[in-house]
Amino acid sequence: RGVYRSTDGGTTWKQVLTRGPKAGAVDIVMDANNSNVLYAAFWEVYRTPYSLESGGPGSGIWKSTDGGETWRDLSHATGMPRGIQGRIGVTVSPANPDRVWALVEADDGGVYRSDNGGNSWTCVNRQRDLRQRAWYYTHIYADPKNADEVYVLNVGFYRSNDGGRTYTTLNPPHGDNHDLWIDPNDPNRMIESNDGGAIVTT
Repeated sequence: RGVYRSTDGGTTWKQVLTRGPKAGAVDIVMDANNSNVLYAAFWEVYRTPYSLESGGPGSGIWKSTDGGETWRDLSHATGMPRGIQGRIGVTVSPANPDRVWALVEADDGGVYRSDNGGNSWTCVNRQRDLRQRAWYYTHIYADPKNADEVYVLNVGFYRSNDGGRTYTTLNPPHGDNHDLWIDPNDPNRMIESNDGGAIVTT
């Protein structure tokens, strides 16, 4: 389990980051302005037919500035939740690469924002409907042109225009929202996937 990198078009792979056998990499994002800058989120989870244990020391966020050769642990940087962390979604703003958001499952979880590349964080929103059923959702996406705009996917589909502090609910034709592609040249053009299929907006 972990983050793997290929430098020959996918023929061979090297593990560049691992948190051991109990945690897997569940999200990875590349800075659109510098492909050497990567953020990876890990999730320690144990599932049986009768239980789900989400969170542990293997969960957290890591950052690389050299294309994945080395990584720095941001999980306990100033402002991040203390104690056990569970599943985390992470995104970096193409409009301002110093701005990073993390959607964190924790007792004091929520939407966390960094304005210095992950060195420190502020919780900007603790709204429960953004992080319900964290094991099933926990996806966050930055607008490619507007550094204050960010989207969260969950049972509902949410957008913030004020840096992640407050959210309005969008209305796709189906619930259970899982993935989002935003056109890097025209952010009004998006493809969103949910349990009903794929939907397009222009």
